[in-house]
Amino acid sequence: MKPFAVDLDDVVGVLKNALFASLNSRFPHVQPPENWTTFNVADLYGITLEQFLDAIIDDGLLSSIPLAEGALAALKAIKDSGRPIVLITSRGYHPDAYAVTKAWLELHGVPYDDLIIVPEGMNKAQAAAARYPGGFLYMIDDYPKNLDDMKAAGLVSHTILINQPWNQTRTDFRHGVSRFDSLHSFVEQLKEHAFKTELVLPERSAELTF
Repeated sequence: MKPFAVDLDDVVGVLKNALFASLNSRFPHVQPPENWTTFNVADLYGITLEQFLDAIIDDGLLSSIPLAEGALAALKAIKDSGRPIVLITSRGYHPDAYAVTKAWLELHGVPYDDLIIVPEGMNKAQAAAARYPGGFLYMIDDYPKNLDDMKAAGLVSHTILINQPWNQTRTDFRHGVSRFDSLHSFVEQLKEHAFKTELVLPERSAELTF
């Protein structure tokens, strides 16, 4: 049974608000997340990648971010359906990424079957390929490139984009079909249909029918 691949930051946990507070305290010209028109916030506001990562690491954001609303219930629903959950996160920049992430997941009681920390210099598809050569049924992420890479590698059947300010240019992800406002809203719609039979995402319909 193919698992669900699920991103963490701004999908399961809400990083953007804490990240803004940390960045804005250092660089007052940094605007709130609703103005982040690109995933590359460092370039958007003319700060270095090192300064960007320092804000995350030095302020301990990965240990303190809150769960996204409804995320815990959504993951429990996936588990209850019998599908494994593989959390895949691009936190390889953090020196203690695995330990910090695992502790946060345990603190919040997040259900999952496997955790992949993507090393620096690799994308999510490359990091997942050896461990999951059969791929995933769904991949859920807020960064379109992660979905594109996984699709190009032939490792996912269906990609789901979680709506965020930085992914608005990707109009090919249709709201209610392959774009959802949250993990919870996606799973709630999925529960109405998919968990009753086989999980197959329609390509042309605006409604999930299974």
